[in-house]
Amino acid sequence: MASRLNEPVSAGWFSWLLGPAVLMLLTACEPVQEPAANETEAREYLASAFLLGSDDMPEPAPTVAYVPQLSGAPSNRFEGRLTIEGSDSAGHLEIVTDMFGLSSQAKLNLDTLPRFDFEFVQSGNDLIPIQRGRQRRDHPHWEIIVEPGKVWDEPGDGEWTRASLPFAMAERNANCTHNGLMSFLFKDDGNVSQIAFQVGSESCYYLQFNLWGIAPARYQPQVVAGKDSVINSFEEELAARLPVKQISQLAEDFPQADISQFALHDTAEVSTYGFVIDGVRYSGGCPTRFGLYPYCDRMVLPSYSLAKTIFAASAFMQLEQHFPGAGGLLVTDYVPACRLDGRWEGVTLNHLLDMSSGNFESTVDQEDEFFSYNGALFGRDNHAAKIADACSLFPRRAEPGSTWVYHTSETYIAGTLMNAFWREQTGEASDIFTDLMVENLLEPLKFSPVLQDTVRSYDEAAQPFTGYGLTLLPDDIARFGLFLLQSDGAVNQAQVLNRRQLDAALQRDSEDPGMTVDAGNMRYNNGLWAAQILPPDACPDPVWIPFMSGYGGISVVLMPNDSVYYVFSDGGHFKWAQAAVQSHKLKSFCGEQP
Repeated sequence: MASRLNEPVSAGWFSWLLGPAVLMLLTACEPVQEPAANETEAREYLASAFLLGSDDMPEPAPTVAYVPQLSGAPSNRFEGRLTIEGSDSAGHLEIVTDMFGLSSQAKLNLDTLPRFDFEFVQSGNDLIPIQRGRQRRDHPHWEIIVEPGKVWDEPGDGEWTRASLPFAMAERNANCTHNGLMSFLFKDDGNVSQIAFQVGSESCYYLQFNLWGIAPARYQPQVVAGKDSVINSFEEELAARLPVKQISQLAEDFPQADISQFALHDTAEVSTYGFVIDGVRYSGGCPTRFGLYPYCDRMVLPSYSLAKTIFAASAFMQLEQHFPGAGGLLVTDYVPACRLDGRWEGVTLNHLLDMSSGNFESTVDQEDEFFSYNGALFGRDNHAAKIADACSLFPRRAEPGSTWVYHTSETYIAGTLMNAFWREQTGEASDIFTDLMVENLLEPLKFSPVLQDTVRSYDEAAQPFTGYGLTLLPDDIARFGLFLLQSDGAVNQAQVLNRRQLDAALQRDSEDPGMTVDAGNMRYNNGLWAAQILPPDACPDPVWIPFMSGYGGISVVLMPNDSVYYVFSDGGHFKWAQAAVQSHKLKSFCGEQP
């Protein structure tokens, strides 16, 4: 999907990108530091009498009702299968934004949860789902992601132990992600209360809503196979994460910092934002419509077109490392659907990743991209329909490599080409995401299981989308940004990404700057954007700042001083220049303190 700034880089674009700074001094949510709401037996929201009763949930609860109150080992232990009874439990739906009228389509069942049937194992106060990442169900619109939650004892709950879980509903065949919370009571013997659930936050430009309700549940205690491995993997994941501080603490560590320059979007459109410098992630918290999300470090975030860098570019750089010259592979040699006429003759993998195939209808910003949203590439769920549409969307208008036009369709073709080439070299059972991304990169560096998954076509081909469809946690995006900036493409001292192609993408190779965009003030190379933000005299040499950009208002900025700024918003705004200027003040982009 669209993943670029939507105004030219000019004086007007610069002022638009800066935007008005909106001060958002939110408390970061890792570790949990909410007020202790449950220190007495009187619990205002989600009390035990309510969860054990049969009353409806008239409105969403403040998120503080889901905050763990950890004061020792819980008296009950959860290990086994938790099921929400009934198929597709319905809740109360309140629409906030619905640009395409999806809520009027009853067949989509937007007000129902996907089938919830998960095994969990408990480790201390952590409640860990065995299945992480997107789980396909039989729901017509939603898939479900469940992240580790907490269990604890609380005054007023008697012999019961309380649990809360962060979860997300992810749009089928797309990337919109809606974050929610669940809570329930349980005992060792399998007794379980109703489950209270609510959704009040999302990263989704065109569909925003509140969903809440209660649902009957069933808990089947049983020994979980492989539980020690699950617990060990979770502990390794936590150990690999960056240390986290609240964004307000940035001013303590860097007295010259103006933290308002990192809070650039209206709170209502932000899922989370943060700034990484000197190996510390300063979190701006995770606001929802009902209070701060108590599992901010486990908030599920969509990649949209960040995947063009994280997945497509990284897979390409690995192929270049294994097979030098892979960027010259021809579309027509590996993508049969693109052989029907001559428009793809001479188009290479490099052209696709640079958005310079020469096939386009219009060079007007985003006009072709928006047109493609109405076709099979985004609307159908099988690979044959998607690749046929991608190959036939636009006519040949220019020589390959001569003209830049943004097309997600080209990244989908690139993924198809790379998968076909990789299978030619390594066998039909091979897969570029599993083999190159997970086994070579994401698993060795202990990125979350959420990121070690991707949306694929819903057929036997199971083609990874490549241009969008990844899901991330906040630490994933922070550490992946640092990996690109600091690793030189090596994983555990083994070269994984081709160094020359990585340097080109990061604008470190003056001989390969990529394609010129927007009158020369922006560039696009190997799936990565770059812009000039600082005044021309800020450093002795021009400073190009690489960045990733995702549909709706997602920005991840990779700065020359090895800092990273990220914001996941869905208001259609792409503001980050003030954060870059502020980063330069803290640690010079010129290689020395200004």
